[in-house]
Amino acid sequence: MRWLAMFCFSAAGAILALQYAPRWAVGVVAIAAAAVLLFGLRRPKPKRTAALLLACGIAFGGFYNTLYDFLFLQPARQYAGTEQTVTVTLAAYPQEHTFGAKAVALWDTGAAAPVKVQLYGDETLFSCAPGDKITTEAKISSAKVIRGERLTTFTAKGISLLVYGRGDMTVERADAVPLRYAPLAFSRFLQEKIAQMYEGEEQTLMIALLTGARDDFDDTLYSLLSETGVTHVTAVSGMHCVFLFGMVRLLVGSRRRAAIVGLPVLFFFMLMVGAVPSVLRSCFMLAMLSLAPLFRRENDSLTSMGAALMIILLGNPGAAASISLQLSFLSVAGMLLFSDRIFKVLSDRLIRPGKPQPGRRVLFSALAATFGASVFTIPLSALYFGCVSLVSPLTNLLCLWAVSFAFYGGVLSVLLSFIALPVAQIVAILPAAALEYFMAVVRFLARLPYHALYTANPYLVYWLVYFYGMIAVLMLGKGQRRRTNWAVGTAAVVTLCLVVALPILANGRAQMTASVLNVGQGESVLISAGGETALVDCGSSNSWINAGTAAANEINTLGRTELTYLILTHYHSDHANGLETLFSRVDVRRLILPALSGAENQELQQEILDRAAENGTEVTLLQEGETIEMGGVTLRLFPPLGAGGNNEEGLSLLCSCGEFDMLITGDMDSVTEGKLLDYAPLSDVEVLVAGHHGSKFSTGAAFLEALEPEDVVISVGSNSYGHPAAETLGRI
Repeated sequence: MRWLAMFCFSAAGAILALQYAPRWAVGVVAIAAAAVLLFGLRRPKPKRTAALLLACGIAFGGFYNTLYDFLFLQPARQYAGTEQTVTVTLAAYPQEHTFGAKAVALWDTGAAAPVKVQLYGDETLFSCAPGDKITTEAKISSAKVIRGERLTTFTAKGISLLVYGRGDMTVERADAVPLRYAPLAFSRFLQEKIAQMYEGEEQTLMIALLTGARDDFDDTLYSLLSETGVTHVTAVSGMHCVFLFGMVRLLVGSRRRAAIVGLPVLFFFMLMVGAVPSVLRSCFMLAMLSLAPLFRRENDSLTSMGAALMIILLGNPGAAASISLQLSFLSVAGMLLFSDRIFKVLSDRLIRPGKPQPGRRVLFSALAATFGASVFTIPLSALYFGCVSLVSPLTNLLCLWAVSFAFYGGVLSVLLSFIALPVAQIVAILPAAALEYFMAVVRFLARLPYHALYTANPYLVYWLVYFYGMIAVLMLGKGQRRRTNWAVGTAAVVTLCLVVALPILANGRAQMTASVLNVGQGESVLISAGGETALVDCGSSNSWINAGTAAANEINTLGRTELTYLILTHYHSDHANGLETLFSRVDVRRLILPALSGAENQELQQEILDRAAENGTEVTLLQEGETIEMGGVTLRLFPPLGAGGNNEEGLSLLCSCGEFDMLITGDMDSVTEGKLLDYAPLSDVEVLVAGHHGSKFSTGAAFLEALEPEDVVISVGSNSYGHPAAETLGRI
């Protein structure tokens, strides 16, 4: 039995559980370990040994996580909520941030080890490099609890504190980039070389392929890759390590030389891309695969994977909550457990006995690997991204050869650039063409109806539970007949079609549906009636939420790929920053915007107008009221009525269907609300979307008394403004 794998995976499971649980859950972990041990003591020896290892693994995971927290995290937590002068050493190159720049840094507090922090500052950071020391007045916050919400985004990367620089920053330059950061400097150098040979989208993709840097990815590109299930292609992962090691093996020949040369190359590559979990896993597993024959040992992939996971978690238990780690390990686990079975099923049924048919074998091998990798990652994709790509197997089948070719060609062009740049630029034409082909396939498949399904469809979650329950029953059952397998497969397909149809049928039967989408601290309201749709606003100030994705998912779930009307109440990012993704996902027939009377946000307006022009969208800059009939629903648009800023100079909208009325006011304040009542006497509104996310300066008492809404919806998320205000909730 795989004793080491059992210990490692049980310890990892305990550590993972503790990343999401309160501190007292350590006791629950201890009880679980004791329960497993007691259960196993009554079993025969092999099972008793297995139970002992599982119990020891669970206990070790709980103990180590607690010890790590005590030694490294608790000393850092004492600084959260303070303001003081700090001196930190940059541990990475700065990146662009909404309000300036950000960079990972190390802060020596005198504790057992430097504290890893995320430093936020002004444009001064862009001139800095790893090894430089930054001194600044700073506000320090916890990276684990932000505005009362527990997050794992930063702790999964080992970051304990968020340091917000206040005022000027003093920079002490390092004489040279320290040796420990040399791989990062080489990565930056490679990016500059790539920029000399590639341009546009191909440059962005090649930089991601060879260095893992995705700083230039925009929302549109990321959405396309996610929708078609090939995000992993551009996120440095085990696939890239396999490509690199395969190239070394091809160049040096023998297995021994490949291990001697290839493993140091892989180690340097791992450091160059930031030692992300997926690369750490792949490098360790490739090392075990290469070294085992040299020491006359048999490699066991599951054991190697378990050991790799344990090594990563010993360095940072918080990495257990890393999405990339979970996806990487579960995809490999799926391939190890299921790919051979899937290949056997395909080959037994579709390859004639006695005939080699190499083409079919290659095809079935690729399909088996893709399906195997998807077995455990589909639920995670639904959980984390709200999306299940149905075209992912086809996209991978059509594109992985091109990505492989682009990777090898990219490496060759970079190597040649050190000798003769003009020759390298000529060689780069072919890998660039492969990347163009890759994106052409991605764009084509992303335009297909139902290329992906979304958890905006609530029935999809139930279907996933049903589907995986059926798989578990089949795997646990003994002597299952082929007819049963086909019956379960047919039932899965039929029920999936029903899941897709249910929201469309329900929406078609209703006179009107209105959805206030969950976009966090922002606003986006979708109205559907008579086969037409209108979206009011599309933005969020929460960086982890893309309002354009949320809106497009909802529209696609209703079986539509076109938006009839896109209405923007005003020019603020928390109402408009999702438009880029939205335009890339759906066709927008008409865009209605408020006419600007001042210079504020002219730049944002122009960006929106440019995007609309690129997509052939009709644009209306509203200065006077307008009434739109949409499939039996009346949309009454009120022009800007206030003055002084974008909030006051925005549109508002009354949606009416029979006796039902819904009012949306954007970020309108109480003074402008009074002007709206003077402009259009309103009363007896069934639903009011509260103004300005529940701000105390909106949704005033007089406004509420006049409207008498039956329900009030507040579109709000994590924020530092105190929304929704207690005063507003009291008035409502």
